[in-house]
Amino acid sequence: MPAQKDNLKPRKPGRPRGSKPNAANREQLIDIALRLFSQQGIARTSLNAIAREAGVTPAMLHYYFNSREQLLDVMIEERFLPLRAEIGGVFADHPDDPVKALTEMVKTLAAIAAQHEWFAPLWMQEVIGEMPVLRQHLHARFGEEKYHATLATIKGWQESGKVNPHLTAELLFTTLLSMVLVPFSRMRNDERLAMLTPEIIVNNALALLRQGIGPA
Repeated sequence: MPAQKDNLKPRKPGRPRGSKPNAANREQLIDIALRLFSQQGIARTSLNAIAREAGVTPAMLHYYFNSREQLLDVMIEERFLPLRAEIGGVFADHPDDPVKALTEMVKTLAAIAAQHEWFAPLWMQEVIGEMPVLRQHLHARFGEEKYHATLATIKGWQESGKVNPHLTAELLFTTLLSMVLVPFSRMRNDERLAMLTPEIIVNNALALLRQGIGPA
């Protein structure tokens, strides 16, 4: 599966191409913001840094986004939530088959991480990490309702004998996300993991999911 990278090359300072701000320039700025957020974290990335990387003036960036908070809201709404919905949809499509649901979730996570280079490092830094700006925004938007509904589904599977009762429901998704997204986050900057492919990452996660670490 070929990776489609989101990387954009910075340009020289000045107004974006075209005689006035337009949708293409706005999308480019969001792409650059996502790349910087994934590389150095949302909390450490200012609007001025994004403008500098994009090669535009801070005033031009403020034409599109009045504040970093507004930029985050746009990024979440237009880029993050569609992917989150795709992952959640795969899980919801198989309410009576946890192995199928979690297998397809692993495959979907890997496909998204391969297509969008920012996704894995941003998720690991912001949703699971210690500086949860993105997690705070998601929590403010959704609260705990979906989280508790997911836990109830897993515990229901356990009670019906479809999932190992010794698993901790609160850790299951964190474990699966880590098995897929940590390798994607590291493989681009760690020579020891340079040989990894999306297929290898998926197969490793599924082997752990289905057989654990005991002898086959």
